[in-house]
Amino acid sequence: MATVFERFDYTRLNDLDIVEVVRRLGINTKKAGVNYKIKCPWHHPDNDPSLVLYNKENDRHCHCYSCGAHHSVIDLVMELEGWTFQEACQWLSNNFGICTQTVGYMPQPKQKPAERKVTADYTYIPMEMVDDMVSTENSFCRCLMYMAHSKAAPWTPEAVEWATEEYRIGCYALWNYDDFTVFPNIDYQGRVCNLKVQHYDTNPASPRFGHDSIGQSYMLGSMWLDDGKLKIEEGRKKEDVVFRNDSLFGEHLLARYPNSPVALVESPKNAIFGALVFPEKVWVAAGNKHNLKRSVLLPLQGRNVYVYPDRDAITLWTDKLRGMKDLANFVVSDFCLRHAPEDQLKFDIADYLEQKWQDDMQHVDEMPP
Repeated sequence: MATVFERFDYTRLNDLDIVEVVRRLGINTKKAGVNYKIKCPWHHPDNDPSLVLYNKENDRHCHCYSCGAHHSVIDLVMELEGWTFQEACQWLSNNFGICTQTVGYMPQPKQKPAERKVTADYTYIPMEMVDDMVSTENSFCRCLMYMAHSKAAPWTPEAVEWATEEYRIGCYALWNYDDFTVFPNIDYQGRVCNLKVQHYDTNPASPRFGHDSIGQSYMLGSMWLDDGKLKIEEGRKKEDVVFRNDSLFGEHLLARYPNSPVALVESPKNAIFGALVFPEKVWVAAGNKHNLKRSVLLPLQGRNVYVYPDRDAITLWTDKLRGMKDLANFVVSDFCLRHAPEDQLKFDIADYLEQKWQDDMQHVDEMPP
């Protein structure tokens, strides 16, 4: 039976005035330019305060220039008081008047969030550059449209157009191809972190139909930077530009659909296939099987998350998510293990749906135009 407890507004809690939070805990602060410092609580001697409290709206955090600790408002309260994640959120909500909602959910958290890496001064890609590319003419969507027009269609052409708009899937000319697929990583605040580009085999007679035709994906932000197509701040050197790699594909949709269940998969391709067949869930992708980190999954806080690892990542993801029970209600599925051919170790949701479509096509006379 689920434990009944409070659902917290994590976004607002982590955007509270971090200096005021510390002061309400009875801790003295020391002025440091436009910021404040306190003694770092993360397990090292700190006679001269080295933990800087950064209080910029939508980017409130603390950073220790002695040990490198880098944490959110909630993390800091947990460490200062020795509280659980649940207790820290409850105290912040009570003291700053942030409303909560009583829900039947998951067991109360018992673990503290893991430490985060130092956040760089990231460069974001203008949304206008993404909007200019959004199109179903890319190689991936062409495959989806081919399937949509078949007699064994697993979805409609309108559904492909909807997914293209939702996820801002683009088309880009690169080298000898005019239909590279662009998968933008847009974060919770609507900032474009980077753009993954990949080419897909559009020949329905090919055994690689609907799969990567080159064997390599590329990051368009870095390519634009090298080509001079991406403008950077005046006085900033190109070699100092850093793009974020800790956002989920589809993360921006979490803010758009705050009450919907979430489905987490490995690749953008799987997220799109899932969204086409099961649109009642918000489908997001980690990017690769080794990117299942707390910093990446933070936007999932407080959500019901159904996890569909690729066959070769089920054990890895199950073990990792066991240590993040305080973050969200993760339910890991062995769907890909149950449906994969015995000799196919690398098998995912998209493989299953593609194979099902191929099987269905064998039973109809009419091929797509």
